[in-house]
Amino acid sequence: MSRIRATAHAMARLLLAARSMSAVLRSMVVRAASRCSLGLAIATGACTPAQESARTTHVAADVSPPAAATPPGPISDLRAFARVPDRVAYDASAFGISAQFVSIRVDNVGGRLVPVKHLHASFAATRAGVSFACNRHVDAIDGAGEPTHLAPGQSFTFERLLDCSMPLPGPYEVNVWLHSSEHDGEGPGAPVDGVFVGSFQVDVSAAGNAPRRISLRDELYALMTGSPIAMPLPYDAWRGGSYKVAVALINGGARAVAIGQSTVAMSLLREGGTFACSAREQTLDEPRVLPAGSVHVVLVPVTCAPEELGRYEVVARFTGGDVREVDIGRFGLLVTGNPYFSFVPEWPMFPLAPDAHTP
Repeated sequence: MSRIRATAHAMARLLLAARSMSAVLRSMVVRAASRCSLGLAIATGACTPAQESARTTHVAADVSPPAAATPPGPISDLRAFARVPDRVAYDASAFGISAQFVSIRVDNVGGRLVPVKHLHASFAATRAGVSFACNRHVDAIDGAGEPTHLAPGQSFTFERLLDCSMPLPGPYEVNVWLHSSEHDGEGPGAPVDGVFVGSFQVDVSAAGNAPRRISLRDELYALMTGSPIAMPLPYDAWRGGSYKVAVALINGGARAVAIGQSTVAMSLLREGGTFACSAREQTLDEPRVLPAGSVHVVLVPVTCAPEELGRYEVVARFTGGDVREVDIGRFGLLVTGNPYFSFVPEWPMFPLAPDAHTP
């Protein structure tokens, strides 16, 4: 009996030792697993390949970059239409129209945000089938407060200057495109790369000084204009041509025109129409040929000295080609020493063509 009890006690101690060993082993496994999860496996060597693989996958998932943002929508997601007055006034001082804006409403009909920060317009204008020069890159005016993006379903009305040469009165057909340099990468002179807005007609009407036809055969016109204010000048300065006017030669036809030799005679009339003085006749020897739809501006000195301060009228007569003499313009001139008019804007106020000529 004592032996049986001794054997039972021995087996119990062995079982207890086995349980203790099992607990120790489980503790070691737990500690090893904890070291793997803390990323210490490489230092301790306690992780199995499977555990290391699991750890690597878990860490990579934590530090992966967020999903890429939705790319911006193309300009083709925009729909637009333009509004412009049916009739605009002819401005002789600009040899065309001035400060006329086109309202272009733009709608984002796509499903993405479309950048419009660099949205610009281009125009093409024709009169009786003849093309006239237009600006192919018309940006917003400074301080316009336009949006930089249009969200899906959002609209905005952009204002763009109708920057076209419309040197003759009459009806014009104007085409409009929109471009965004952020997307299209279009080059200058390629309006078809943008979004076509549409076409509209503009009737340019002249109520005063306007171009006069100077050829019986060709659509050739001329117009004279100048600064309406002049400060008093010494007699020699007047006679030397310090005061100048601008004469525009305009080809409204579809083919180039040979102008040949022509002259302009200037004179001043006092208020009321009485004769004041006449200037020396000036020869306009350029250009020899005027391309279709083009404008050539010549600065012509008025070599005539008004005797006193006051209001005058400047009159110009053109001779050349197949016509004897044509009145090509007249405008009022105030010669004054009033300090209020001491600042006289530089004339001409419009940019001259590179080949503009002063006789």
